[in-house]
This record gives sequence, C-alpha cells and structure tokens, in this order.
Amino acid sequence: MQTVHTSEKSFPPRFLKSPKPLRSIESVRLGAAPTLTAVDLLNPLYGSPESIAQLLNNCNISLWLDGSKPWLWYTPSEYWERLVEGRGTQDVTGESRLRPMTAQTPTGVADYFWREAYERRRLESLLLDLFRRWGYSDVVTPTFEYAETLSERGSRELQSELCRFLDRDGSMLALRADMTIPVARLVGTRLHDAPLPQRYCYSGSVFRDAEMRAGQQREFWQVGVELMGSAAPEADAEVLALTVEALQVAGIERFRLVVGQMQFFEGLLQALQLPPDARTRLTAAIDRNSQPALEAFLRETRLPRRQQRALAELPYLGGEKIDAILHRAEKLALNKPMQAAVTNLRAICEVLAAQGVLDYVTLDLSEIHNLGYYTGITFEALAPGVGFRIASGGRYDNLVGTFGAAMPAVGVGLGVERLLLARRRGAAPPPPQPLAPDLIVATGNHPDAFAFVTQARRAGLTVALDLEHRCGAALCAYARAIGSHAAVDWCDGRPLFWDLTCDEPTSAGLTTEDALHALTALVEARNAASASPYKEAAR
Repeated sequence: MQTVHTSEKSFPPRFLKSPKPLRSIESVRLGAAPTLTAVDLLNPLYGSPESIAQLLNNCNISLWLDGSKPWLWYTPSEYWERLVEGRGTQDVTGESRLRPMTAQTPTGVADYFWREAYERRRLESLLLDLFRRWGYSDVVTPTFEYAETLSERGSRELQSELCRFLDRDGSMLALRADMTIPVARLVGTRLHDAPLPQRYCYSGSVFRDAEMRAGQQREFWQVGVELMGSAAPEADAEVLALTVEALQVAGIERFRLVVGQMQFFEGLLQALQLPPDARTRLTAAIDRNSQPALEAFLRETRLPRRQQRALAELPYLGGEKIDAILHRAEKLALNKPMQAAVTNLRAICEVLAAQGVLDYVTLDLSEIHNLGYYTGITFEALAPGVGFRIASGGRYDNLVGTFGAAMPAVGVGLGVERLLLARRRGAAPPPPQPLAPDLIVATGNHPDAFAFVTQARRAGLTVALDLEHRCGAALCAYARAIGSHAAVDWCDGRPLFWDLTCDEPTSAGLTTEDALHALTALVEARNAASASPYKEAAR
C-alpha cells in the first residue's frame, strides 16, 4: 500500500511566486519535488485552506506519485474535504474517489495526423514560399521568452493570456503568445545595423491561456511577415497586398480586409481630454462595437458639439466607399493626429488601387483592435462562414525601439487553423484519412524494380513498397485498402501493372519502355488532380 504526501518543504521566496494570480489558477500539481508548476497549497503563507478553496472552485487538483508515471486527480470538493478534515496524506490504493489521468491531450491543444496534418504543412509551405518570393527572409524565434519581454509590451488581454512558468533559476518565463514581439526583440537587439527595410517571414506555434472559443485553441499555428525599417505608406500597402495574395493562395475565394487607423482614434481621445474612467468606458464601447454603450456615454458625458458629433459619427466611418469615408473623416477631424491618419489612409489606398487590390478593402475607423503596440493602420481579414478574423496585422512604430534603436514596422499574422476553416466555409473537417500513395510496388527484391521505384519518385510520384511479399489479388486488395489507384507486381521477375481505377482490377505486362509510359501517365494524372491543391477541400 502506497502513501502519497503533499509537499511540506519550505521553498525560497522565488518558489512562492505563482505564474498567475491566484484568482485565475486553473490546475494545481502537488508533489514531493520542488518543481511545482503552480503553488504549494499547504504553505500557510497563502492563507487558510478555506480561503484558498474559494479561489479554486473550478480547479483540478492533482497528486504526483514520486518515482512513477501516473498522475491522480481530485475534484476541488474531494480535495478540500480531505484537507479541511486534516487528511493531508491519502491512501492511493484504497481510495475509490481517486481517478487515474487518461492518456488524452489537455484542453485547448490537438493532435493532427494523416491528411489533416498534410494540409496544414502544405498550407504552411505554400505561404512561406509566397513570402520568400516577395523578398521576405525566414526567421525562427524561441518558443518561450522571459515573461516580462512579452507582458511589458502587450495589451492587458495579452498579458492575462500568457502561459507562464518558472525557470530553474527562478526566472519567470512564458510561452510566446505572439510572434511579432519576439521578432522585434531579435531585430532591436541584434539586427538593427542591417540595411533597411528588413523583411522577415515566420511560421510557428503560439500559446494563449484563454477561454476556449470557436476557431482558436490554446495552442494555434501562425504564419506571417514583418516589414521593418520603413514608415512609408508603400510599406503598409505591401503588407496588405501580400495578405490578399496569401489568402488567395490558401484557397479562400471570398474575403474582405477591414482596415482601421489607431492614430485617428488616439487623436480623437486627445481632443476629448477625458478622465481615465471615462476614457476606459469609451474605449470599451468602441472596441465592442456597442452602439447602446456609446449612446449612453454620449448622454452621460458633457462634450462640445463638434466633439460630440465626431464621436457619434465614428461608428459610421466604415464601408467600401473609400473616397466618401475619407472625405467625411477629414471633415470630422479635430486635430492634426486625426488629419494625419486620414492622409495616411488615403496614400495607402492609392497604392493599393495601383496594385489592383483595393476592391478587397473595407475601411472602418472604429476598428481599434490592439495587441498593445499598434500605432497606425490596423486590419483584419474576414471570410464568409467564419465568425472571427482569419488574419490580422498593423503598424507598430514604437515596439522595436523598446529593445534598441527606434524602427518603424508593419506586419501581419495568419492563423493556419482559421484559414483551413475559412476554406471549408465554416464546415467541420472531414474524418481523418491517410494520404494514399500514387503507386504500390511489390519489388520481389529485384534491382530493376528498385530502379523503377527510384525513377518514379524522381518523377514526382508517391511510391510505397509492399513489405509483405504480396502478389496478384492480395497486392491489389492491399493497394485499394490504402487508397492507391495502381500497383506494380515484380515478384515473378517481370513487372505486371495493375490498374485499380475500375471496379475489377486489370493487369498488363510491362517492358521497360512500357513502364516509362505508365509512369508518364501516372504523373499526368497526379498533376491534373493537384493543379489547384485546395479546390477539392474548398468544395
């Protein structure tokens, strides 16, 4: 019978710092080793068991068995019942209320395999190839950073969603919740002397410890670009135009880019000169697109008539009539920052019109989505059937300067999961299926057979070898079972080609020349089927 004790070790102060405030702890691991992931609840410094229990109503509490693999879980009520009754030591084998942890993934992460994994990798590859053709160089940053690197430069929302943990030396670390800040750190600390502008593209996992919502897990994949060292409207236009082409490459036929300007709203706030609480209420109303909240704010806040009109009309400064919206915004501008924002938008739109992509753009000067560092344009991509942005970006002229020399910058990030969902127009993904090879070959270990396989692969075909020495009907049955449309049987020393596209397999003997013709036909069929990699999935 094994007894498991919760830790009673007194930790140095660095171990007493929880990665999150106690009010937001989601799970607690208790063990005998000083590698606690959250907090040792038995330490009196954290208050009475009853007071801590109130903070952990929805928390999963687990005991770690030293020297063995299983984790055992309590519900909060089960744990606190034992703790308050003084039963800090539990008999594992005799407790029916303990339940073993199943071999499942945590909430908010997922496994991808077979065709679904292939489509993700294929999309990532297509987008990175596109970015490189536009002159963007690859950059790879660490999966985790010092927590303060991310928290001091992100919005409050981003700060609250960081996945924090302690380093061995007591430093607080965090998984990256954003790709832009790590790239800005790299450029500001190591690449600031390189010729400008600098262009970078990336792909990688991003982590946010947020409530689960449609279209986003706690771990999700992003691809994107950062253009650093240019404040010109042409730089903003380049990133917007590149976003349009990236969405087209991803197989998304219908979408809109909704473009705003943070400087316009910030200029409006400067003109209004509101106290902090009123400024917070107004920002929240605009960020939520809440017309009732805005109307209530206007009723409760005394403003000069011109300022009141500019604020009341802000939600209506949006749509596809670019010239009319910019003309109206120019008349409503209360100061130079607002005028400069309108001038900037007009210059960007002129470049986009010259590039032939302005028709994809919708303006919305009430769009103030901000990760904490945007200073100019902001934008998001929306697609039918998907109720959330599938890409977003903007200008951040002050971020790189927090790491070194000041440098203007603009970028965009595209969510791979959301792109795939948009391509399906919001439909659920099909059941996972293995990728079928173009051809199954039973070589019989003949040199000519292996030479044929090498030639087929060099021609671009996916060829899998039969390892179980099947031949004839058994080979055909196996090939069909894994979705292949052709097989070559070399077991008798002479190649026999099986066509599996008909109801009944047909076979034909092959000479070397015939084998080359068969390869050519298979390659042509393969190319025709993959001419547009995402058309079938989009349908």
